[in-house]
Amino acid sequence: MPARDVEKIINDLSLVVVSMDRIGTTYHDKPRLLASEMEKFMCDAKAFKLLAQARGILTEAYNNQSSEEDITRSEQKGETLPYWEPKKSIRPN
Repeated sequence: MPARDVEKIINDLSLVVVSMDRIGTTYHDKPRLLASEMEKFMCDAKAFKLLAQARGILTEAYNNQSSEEDITRSEQKGETLPYWEPKKSIRPN
């Protein structure tokens, strides 16, 4: 993996992790402000896009260096992760 890709991932992850830690530390005793500031940061920093890009870079590097068997095993493991699901009482629009 090129060093510039590794550097981008490290910097993007640092931005998200350090900022979320600072928000959590600042508003640990104010749950409503914590949620509001966390949401504002994630949107303003385009954190979801940064994380998706990091995942894409890492996935490509992993796939280029791994056997088909390893890739299949990794994909199967990924299918069992505890992904967030909406509560049954909430229906998306």
